[in-house]
Amino acid sequence: MNIELRRTNIYKTSIDGAIYIDNEFVCHTAENVMTALPSGEYSIGLVKCKQYKRNMPVILTDMSHGQRAMSLQCSLCKELKNVNLNTRMPHVCPMLKPGNGVHKREDGSVILGTRIVSGCLSHPREAFGSFYNRIRKKLERGRKVVLKIKDENLRHETTER
Repeated sequence: MNIELRRTNIYKTSIDGAIYIDNEFVCHTAENVMTALPSGEYSIGLVKCKQYKRNMPVILTDMSHGQRAMSLQCSLCKELKNVNLNTRMPHVCPMLKPGNGVHKREDGSVILGTRIVSGCLSHPREAFGSFYNRIRKKLERGRKVVLKIKDENLRHETTER
């Protein structure tokens, strides 16, 4: 399964974009400018996250060297008692997850939802649920899921719209 993250705008602290699966729009995205991954291809794996207490789609980078290494990195996280959509990870942990915005989010995540304004999303649980169900089925069947991050036609905004 091929997933495309098409980045569209950079404004101050956020990068706006959208997720497409088989050229079909799925949801909007937001990323922190300081910790966004470079454009390129990345494998996606499901890893049991202590913070969310469930399997989460993790972007497997060169740093993580695959799903097993990512699981070891996750073992370093402490379990939090109170977790909400805007809880940030204690270390860099690039994953696709629900959230409302990128403010103080420095964990390398791609936040999924419906764009309200630059860097701010609504309805994150619905967007994430739909996305997660599609990739979970593929991964459970042993299929490879690849995320292609594209910076084509990326606009640098200097003023708010």
